[in-house]
Amino acid sequence: MKNALKRIISLGFALVFCFTLLGQQPTSPRQTFVYKSVGDCEIRADVYRPQLEGNRAVILYIHGGALIFGHRGGIRHAELSRYLHAGFVVISIDYRLAPETKLAGIVEDVDDAYQWVRREGPSLFQIDPSRIAVIGHSAGGYLTLMAGFRFQPRPKALFPFTVTATLLATGTAGQIHSISANLS
Repeated sequence: MKNALKRIISLGFALVFCFTLLGQQPTSPRQTFVYKSVGDCEIRADVYRPQLEGNRAVILYIHGGALIFGHRGGIRHAELSRYLHAGFVVISIDYRLAPETKLAGIVEDVDDAYQWVRREGPSLFQIDPSRIAVIGHSAGGYLTLMAGFRFQPRPKALFPFTVTATLLATGTAGQIHSISANLS
């Protein structure tokens, strides 16, 4: 009973800490740009730049949402703040969503965003186009993995935050398949 109470109290403190971080606002003003137009659809990117001099490394952030919902504003405030405090320019992008847009069009949008950042980023928001990392959550993590073989030149780093990527990276995907096969 005593251990259970300690766990509950610890969990409470952890939740308060997490909600405090999630409620923080970004420490950098946001600039919004249209990086691509398809017909009358303008596809936008939000750019956050730390208050530092010189060309900065950049994080291209791809939102999640099963490819059918979500938007560039979905980046967590605590995550954004950590990246900015580390000195990165953060560019959070939109892409056209399914089912209206097929996967090839979605991947093309993300590739076009990457090329736009490389081409326009140095003059618009002082980035170093040779130092781009791609980060995505969920479906954005999947699109991050696509960036690893689709984008030219290759990004310097890929950080896919997805269940599938985690399972593949840790080698547990085969174990889970084996377990589920044994349960059938």
